[in-house]
Amino acid sequence: MNFPLFLYYELLIRLTLFNPEIGEFRSALPFDDHVLLKTDKGMMEIPIYIMNMQFNDPGLIPELEISKLAAAFRAYSEIDAMTCGPVSNAS
Repeated sequence: MNFPLFLYYELLIRLTLFNPEIGEFRSALPFDDHVLLKTDKGMMEIPIYIMNMQFNDPGLIPELEISKLAAAFRAYSEIDAMTCGPVSNAS
């Protein structure tokens, strides 16, 4: 499913309350069960069910779930170190 652009911005606003290092939206790559959300500082996977809740009724997403997603964010520097190569310029 293609989600409207504003949905990613709304979700990022909520996520940055728990992790201010997430950064600004750059792109989103949808898969069957998740969306790879890329920012200017890193990336994270957002399950489709969370995207659907954010679209239909954001209040249904528990704060604990938002905090877990924010904690799962990976900075490009961390990813680069894990993969032994630069990922930070990937779009």
